[in-house]
Amino acid sequence: MTRSAEQAPRPGGRGRAEQHGERFHDLRLRTDEPFTVLYGPGVDDIFVDPDYRVRGLEEVLWRLLRAAGYQRIVYSSLSRPLYFRDADSRRRSRPGEEGRGAQGRAEGPGELMRNPRLSGPLGRLRLGADAAATPAAAAPSPRSVADPFAVMTHHGYLRQRAVRSAVVYTQAAEILRHHQASRQLAGALADQAQDRLGSNRWIFVFRQATLGEVERLVAGQGSYPALSGFLRAQIEQPALGGAFRIGLPEDAELNRLVQQLRLQEGLRVGDWRELEPVLRSFAGRPQRASAWREGLRGLIAEATALDRRAVLERGLATSVTPHDDSPWTRLDAMPGLEPVKQHLRALRAQAEAARGLRARGVISRDPGAHHLLFAGNPGTGKTTVARLVGEIFRDLGLLRRGHLVEAKAPDLVAGFVGQTAERTNALIDRALDGVLFIDEAYTLSDQQHGFGAEAITALVQRMENDRDRLVVVLAGYPAKMAEFFGTNPGLKDRNAAWLDFPDYDPETLHTILLGLLADRGLRPDEAAVDRLRVVLAGMHRVRTADFGNARAVRKLADALFAAWAERVGEELGRPLLPEDLPTEYQDYLPRPAPTAADLLAELDHLVGLPQVREFLTGLADVVALRQARGLELAQPPHLLFLGPPGTGKTTVARLVGRLLHSLGLLHSDKVVEVTRAELVAQYVGQTAPKTQEAVRSALDGVLFIDEAYSLAGGPGGQDFGKEAIDTLVREMQQYPGRLVVIAAGYPREMREFLAANSGLASRFTQTLPFDHYPTADLVEILRRKAEAQRYLLSAEAAQRAAAWFEVRRAAQPRDFGNARAVAGLLQAMELRLARRLRGPGEQEPMTGQVAFTAEDVPPP
Repeated sequence: MTRSAEQAPRPGGRGRAEQHGERFHDLRLRTDEPFTVLYGPGVDDIFVDPDYRVRGLEEVLWRLLRAAGYQRIVYSSLSRPLYFRDADSRRRSRPGEEGRGAQGRAEGPGELMRNPRLSGPLGRLRLGADAAATPAAAAPSPRSVADPFAVMTHHGYLRQRAVRSAVVYTQAAEILRHHQASRQLAGALADQAQDRLGSNRWIFVFRQATLGEVERLVAGQGSYPALSGFLRAQIEQPALGGAFRIGLPEDAELNRLVQQLRLQEGLRVGDWRELEPVLRSFAGRPQRASAWREGLRGLIAEATALDRRAVLERGLATSVTPHDDSPWTRLDAMPGLEPVKQHLRALRAQAEAARGLRARGVISRDPGAHHLLFAGNPGTGKTTVARLVGEIFRDLGLLRRGHLVEAKAPDLVAGFVGQTAERTNALIDRALDGVLFIDEAYTLSDQQHGFGAEAITALVQRMENDRDRLVVVLAGYPAKMAEFFGTNPGLKDRNAAWLDFPDYDPETLHTILLGLLADRGLRPDEAAVDRLRVVLAGMHRVRTADFGNARAVRKLADALFAAWAERVGEELGRPLLPEDLPTEYQDYLPRPAPTAADLLAELDHLVGLPQVREFLTGLADVVALRQARGLELAQPPHLLFLGPPGTGKTTVARLVGRLLHSLGLLHSDKVVEVTRAELVAQYVGQTAPKTQEAVRSALDGVLFIDEAYSLAGGPGGQDFGKEAIDTLVREMQQYPGRLVVIAAGYPREMREFLAANSGLASRFTQTLPFDHYPTADLVEILRRKAEAQRYLLSAEAAQRAAAWFEVRRAAQPRDFGNARAVAGLLQAMELRLARRLRGPGEQEPMTGQVAFTAEDVPPP
C-alpha cells in the first residue's frame, strides 16, 4: 500500500501488525475509511510468522483483527457466504450475546444464529458446523445461506456498534462478479460508506496485482459505485490508508521458512555462513513463499543440503554473493568511481549517526530521502552500483529488502489516458523496500501524447510519499540527464544526489580486460599485454558519447577468446599472443609512416598543387621523426583552402582524409562534405544542434565546409550563420586530435569568415592556396580527362583548347571555373566529334582510340 512518509513506520520498528510478519507491518485497521482493501501478489501466499508457524491469509487476518480489538470476525466466500473461524465471533452473533465475551456457553454444530436485521421466524437460521474453538480448526461447509440473507446479516453486524465487527470477503472479485443480490450488496456498501459505522469495517481481499486493476474490475461491474469511488480515492490519495498491498516475502521471513522446514521436515543446511547470502538472493526474486517452500522441499526429497552451490545448480537463484564478499568490498573492487564511493561512504556515516540519535531518543526517524541520479555513458557500472546500493541501504537500515527492479521508459508509459500512472505505480509497488533503477530516464520526456509527463508526475509523487521505503535511481547520458533534470522542478525538489560515472581511463580499461581474460582462462604473454594496452588507449582516444566502456572491453575479450580458441585448437595451455588480435581492432595500433613517394602517389593523378605536395611531404617527415623518437603523434591541423572554384579543393580534401588516416593522425579516412545548408537552420535555436550533428558525424575524420564564407553573412540579415560559426569553434575545441576541419572559399571572403569569431584564426593554423591553373595545366588536365575516356588530344586540338581557355579566362577573370571549365569543354568537344564522325548508314563499332582535332574545339 502506498502511504505518506509521515505515517509509515521505520524499517526497524515493530508494530502490532509486524508481529504477524513483515509483510503486514504497514497494515492499518484503525482508520476513518469505511473499507479495507487487500490486494497484491502475496494474497494467495502462505505466511511464516515470527513464531515460525505457517499460516494462510484468513488466519493471519483473524489474528490481526483480534489484536486490533475486533470482537466479531465474519468471513464470506463465493461458496460459503457466511462463516466464522472462532467460537467467540459465532457466540457474539447470537441474539442477546452481542455485548458478552467468551464466558457464555459453548455451542455445538448447527447452533441457531439470529440475523440482526430480521425478526420473527426468519431471524433464526441453522448455520453449518464450520466454526470451532480455534481459528485454525475452521473447515469447509456446504452452502447454507442465500446471498440476500448473507448481505443483510453482514450489514446488520456492522451496524451493531456495541460489538466491534469486521466482515471479510476472502474472494472479493468472484463475489462481486457472481453475487445473486448485487442490488442489496450495493446498498449495504453505500450505507457503510456514508455512515462510517464506527470502527466496524468491510474488508475485501482481491487477487489482482495492482490497485488500478482492482478499481477497473469493480468499476466494470457497474453495480457498486460506493466501492468503486472508494478505490478511485485510494489511487488518487494513497495516504488515506484504506488499501494495502500484500507483497512477497523478505529474507527474514524466508529465514523462518528455512528454519521451519529444517525443524519439521528435515531440511539440511550445508554451510551456515552461506545461508544469509542465499536468503538475500531469494528475497531479490519476485516469488511467493509457497513457491520457495516447494523448491526447498525439492532439496529435502533429493537429500541435498541447502547451500550456495545447490541453489545455483537447481535454478533457485541466478547468483549468490559469497558470504565474505560484502557490498562495500565489491564496491571498493570496482575501478574508478571515486565520487560514487565517496558519496556512499558519507551516507553510511550519516545513517550511523542517525541510528545513534534515534537510540538516544533525540530523533524518531530519518527524515531524508536517498534518491540518486547516475550520469554516465554505457558500461560505466551504473546498474552494478544500483544493485550494490540496494544491499548497502539494507545493511544500513534504510531499506528492508534492498532488491533491484530495473526499468526503462516503456515500462512506465502506457498508450492510453489513465493507464500510465497505474503502470508506473505498479512498477513502484514492485520496488518498494528496494531500489527502482530507471535507465535512460530522460526518454520519459519524449514519450508520445504527453504520457511520459504523466509517468514523471506519478514517479515524483511516490518518490516523496514513499521516500522511507523506496530509492529511485535515474540514469542516463550526462548531457541528456542534465537537461532532463534541470527542466523538471519536481525531480529537482526530490533532492536526488547527482553522481557522475566518468568514462574509464585507458589503464582502467586495460585492468578490466585482463580480469575478463583471466575469467575466460586466457593468459596473454607480455607482448600481447603491451599491445592490448595500446589498443585500449586508441579506443579511448576516439570514443564517442555512446562509448561502451566495460561493455566495449567485454566485446574485445570475447573476440580475443574466439581468435585464440581457433588458433590453439586442443592445446589449451598456450598463451594469448599479439597475433590473436582481431583485424577490426588493429586500426588502433600505430602504423609506420608512409614515405614521401608513397604519400604523394595519391596526388600523381592531379595536376599542379605544389603547395599541397609540400605540406603533405612535411607532415609525413614529422610523423616519421616522432615515431623514430618514440613520441606521441602531433594533432593534425585544421586547414584553410583558399582559391576560386575548380582548383581541386574538394578533390584534395578527400585525399587529405585518406592521407591523414594513412599517417595515423586520424582514426578514419571519412570526409563529410557540408555547405551552409547543412549547418544553418531557418529558426532560432535549431542551428547549434544542426552544426553539432554535422561535426560529430565527421569525428575521427575530416569535415569539409565548402564556401565557408557564406556562414559569415546569411541572407536577409539573419545571424544564424554566426551561431553556426560559434558552435563550430566550440566543437573544434572539444575534440582536439579527433577532427580536421577544412574550410574552403575565395581568399577575400574567407578573411571575413575568419573575422566572424576571434577563435577561428587561431584554430586554422595551416593555409593552402589553390590558385587559378595556368593554361598549360588546364590543357594537361584536358588531356588526362580525354585519355580516361579513350580519346586522344591532337597537337592542333591542344593548341586551340589553350586559346579557348585564354579567352574564357579573360572574359571571366574572377569566376573562371578552372577544372570545371575543362569538364565543360570536354563535353562540348565530344558532342562536335560525334557530329563529325556521324555518317550515313549503320556505324561500325569503334574499339580503338579516337582523336580530337582542332575542329572539335568550339569557339570560346
